[in-house]
Amino acid sequence: MDLPDRAICELDSIADAGPFGPAIALLRGEALKSQERYDEALIPLKQAATTIPSPLNKRAWRSLSECYRHTGREELAEVADLVINAEEPEAEGNVTIHFAVVPLPLVNEALKLLFGGRKLSEEPEEPNEAAEGQSAGE
Repeated sequence: MDLPDRAICELDSIADAGPFGPAIALLRGEALKSQERYDEALIPLKQAATTIPSPLNKRAWRSLSECYRHTGREELAEVADLVINAEEPEAEGNVTIHFAVVPLPLVNEALKLLFGGRKLSEEPEEPNEAAEGQSAGE
């Protein structure tokens, strides 16, 4: 059906790709790869792999790795595989929030237990020095 040929012809007809340039490069590279034109496919695939943001660029890196293997560049294929398999670091400052719906009487009871039966506005009781002296002497 000559789909890769038709795809390349259509992609070549685009005068100004604008922000779709990286996606077009990916499609062109994959069409060339499917025609077994691996050396030619490397150029648009490199462009796609380096301009499409991660993790969306993994498809480009995978095709790039395959083209490197077919052209006998095993070391470069391994590097591309490392990029594909790299874990995305979690962004700093991520916060997980857990919440529960608890009936108000249970919340009040839990607060009373937590604060020893005193109200939130009350200051904690100071230990009685006389009682401490007796405990220490006993």
